[in-house]
Amino acid sequence: MEEALELARAKDTKERMAGVERLHQLLEASRKSLSSSEVTSLVDVCLDLLKDNNFRVSQGALQSLDSAAVLSGEHLKLHFNALVPAVVERLGDSKQPVRDAARRLLLTLMQVSSPTIIVERAGSYAWMHKSFRVREEFARTVTSAIGLFSATELPLQRAILPPILQMLSDPNPGVRDAAISCIEEMYSQAGPQFRDELQRHHLPTMMLKDINARLEKIEPKNRLADGIPRNYSAAEVRPTSLNPKKSSPKAKSSTREVSLFGGDGDIAEKPVDPIKVYSEKELVREFEKIASTLVPEKDWSVRIAAMQRIEALVIGGAIDFPCFRGLLKQLVVPLSTQLSDRRSTIVKQACHLLSFLSQELLGDFEACAEMFIPVLFKLVVITVLVIAESADTCIKTMLRNCKVARALPRIADCAKNDRNAVLRARCCEYALLILEHWPDASEIQRSAELYEDLIKCCVADAMGEVRSIARTLYRMFARTWPERSRRLFMSFDPVIQRIINEEDGGTHRRHASPSVRERSSHFSLAPQTSASQIPGYGTSAIVAMDRTSSLPSGTSLSSGLLLSQTKPVGTGTERSLESVLHASKQKVSAIESLLKGLDISERSRSSSLDLGVD
Repeated sequence: MEEALELARAKDTKERMAGVERLHQLLEASRKSLSSSEVTSLVDVCLDLLKDNNFRVSQGALQSLDSAAVLSGEHLKLHFNALVPAVVERLGDSKQPVRDAARRLLLTLMQVSSPTIIVERAGSYAWMHKSFRVREEFARTVTSAIGLFSATELPLQRAILPPILQMLSDPNPGVRDAAISCIEEMYSQAGPQFRDELQRHHLPTMMLKDINARLEKIEPKNRLADGIPRNYSAAEVRPTSLNPKKSSPKAKSSTREVSLFGGDGDIAEKPVDPIKVYSEKELVREFEKIASTLVPEKDWSVRIAAMQRIEALVIGGAIDFPCFRGLLKQLVVPLSTQLSDRRSTIVKQACHLLSFLSQELLGDFEACAEMFIPVLFKLVVITVLVIAESADTCIKTMLRNCKVARALPRIADCAKNDRNAVLRARCCEYALLILEHWPDASEIQRSAELYEDLIKCCVADAMGEVRSIARTLYRMFARTWPERSRRLFMSFDPVIQRIINEEDGGTHRRHASPSVRERSSHFSLAPQTSASQIPGYGTSAIVAMDRTSSLPSGTSLSSGLLLSQTKPVGTGTERSLESVLHASKQKVSAIESLLKGLDISERSRSSSLDLGVD
């Protein structure tokens, strides 16, 4: 990184561009956190590059800072006083790519810090900025922030609404439009009670009437009835979810939804009454007392009460204190001890607490989650069902609420190499869950090769459940990285190719990724007869196989694709009746052979497992 920084300081513009590009590539590829000194050097260089006359240099500097924030957000927080105003200035750049990069960086800073804090800091420069572009772009930035964080950052809308209402009187029409869009987004997130909030600001009658007319056309995303979202029954909503905190882009939409595997994170427990503390000193004393209680020597009922007290403190608002995250890290070892306890009641309560904390803290719990997951792996394989299920549910809840990208290599390694088949299956599920909920996260986007190796290994696993989940993981991989999925599919054994093609082959057509749909649309202009014979460049191998379904059952997919691309367009219509009947007989024979194979001995079944046959 030192060489890239040195190159970025060069006087020649081309050298600076090359240095910034190299710097961005290094940070994107890195899985290691940056040291405090490295972050300081990076910020010092990038602050100069942000003022560069070449827009590609300033854009690259913003992208590099974005990647650094993902890797080492804690160290970057020390530089916010200098960094935030400089990024706000780039919102007024004459080039749209630079403005977009500045907006993305501000949203990333909100994710690693606190949305409300960043909005307040940046807003002190942006709301009344002399450049209309800065005012407009910042209004659009906070609109995105509301969509991402408002459900989990309660003070956010209160910090944004007054200056946004002032923007409705801005002389620039672009700024006024951005302000209206922001108000509409607030209403869609908050629901009807947002109208009451508007009334408190004593807007001019005509302006209020115009706003209400616009809001009438919008359907709120989270309409509440008696405080309970309409998507959930009263039994599903616990009263302990009243004080959620900072979210990641995916976490807001995924916190409460049931995943592909079920196992919704909420464990049915008795409601806990909130405990309020009024100073950091008081909170520190509470945590010291809890830590001294969470030791094996204490009675199990006392330890359960201590864990419930943590939950009560969170409900009472303790997470609003800046010291809370640091205090929570001090409880990692005591809580890990509770997870290792032989008493299922203790383990279940500890798992419930971790699930609850991940739902409340979301991205802020990521570092702790990465430390707890290896401990929970040991519980997933225990024969005591209550403990195994509690640990499994806890891991899945944490994965839905935190990216835990640093734990992904460990999960993949266990899925491929662990001796315990149950853990291999569970780790396959966890890898799928991460890809299901965080496909757009930059850390996950950099993990395509890791997923490729994982799928290659697990589709040929000796255990049927592992193979089945790996095939589902392949389908998710194809949606996330469509350009790599074809090559991966062609590397599979023909038997595995056939099984994947037979299982939900249409899923890929129904849920094709945007890139696949865009590339496929270029072919739709050609005559339909030729398009149906030649698979499009961006089409997955499975869709291509669907189009060659007239091949005899014994033909492999790779040869089928070759035939579909080389045979003339009109060949399909000239096939004789005899050839059709012959192909049908072959398929019937194959089905009969398959049915007879159900009675074979256990030994022959186990030998077929080695080939990846289900």
